[in-house]
Amino acid sequence: MLLRKNPLTMVGRIERCWLFAYRAPAELVRRLVPPPLEPLERGPWGFFNLVVCAIESMRPAGIPGFLGVSYRHAAYRIPVRSQGAGVEGLYFLRSDCDSAPVAFLGRLLTDFGFHRARIDVTETPERVGIEIASVDAPAMAVVSRIEPPALAPGSPFASLEEAAKFLDYKPFGISIENGRRLNVVAIGRDESARRARCVSVSHARWRFLDDKEAELEVCWEVEPIEYRWNRGVAY
Repeated sequence: MLLRKNPLTMVGRIERCWLFAYRAPAELVRRLVPPPLEPLERGPWGFFNLVVCAIESMRPAGIPGFLGVSYRHAAYRIPVRSQGAGVEGLYFLRSDCDSAPVAFLGRLLTDFGFHRARIDVTETPERVGIEIASVDAPAMAVVSRIEPPALAPGSPFASLEEAAKFLDYKPFGISIENGRRLNVVAIGRDESARRARCVSVSHARWRFLDDKEAELEVCWEVEPIEYRWNRGVAY
């Protein structure tokens, strides 16, 4: 009997994190998304959503925080929708984390593509440096906190505000269960407490995106917030 994916409701705190939205040709992105899902598109473009964050005290709901696990996490996702189920959220392609137990349990209990990798984040008032040491998907990025963000050349959006509004994903993690049904993890968070701002990216390189013709669209820096990852629901 196959183990049901996302069987537990988990809680924790996401410390300051960075969300990178990349655009890529829509036909390329479509090939990465299984039916019945379809990627969100704007004109000829589909999108990737990358996150790098620290998660504090991750544990099953009802367990005291001091028993939780803290680790760094990076993930590569595609904003998608399912017309049949009326669900919109993120389809995971790959996750990296710097905790061996979390990587093992992530592979066992989710379809979010967990791998173990060293993830380093260095912060100053002026910049953030990110480095992911992975055998098959190394990455690095430098975020500037002082350079004003600007709309990407060739963007399908008229302004940063329009891009941020369109690309701000719905709080659902979506995977495909047994090749046919959706498994949807609803994210609980206090939207009134969520604080995010667009920032400039001085330089970035993600091996995972090398063959995907991806171009940076916008990046957000998000302040710490409590999260609840509800157990998966089948559709």
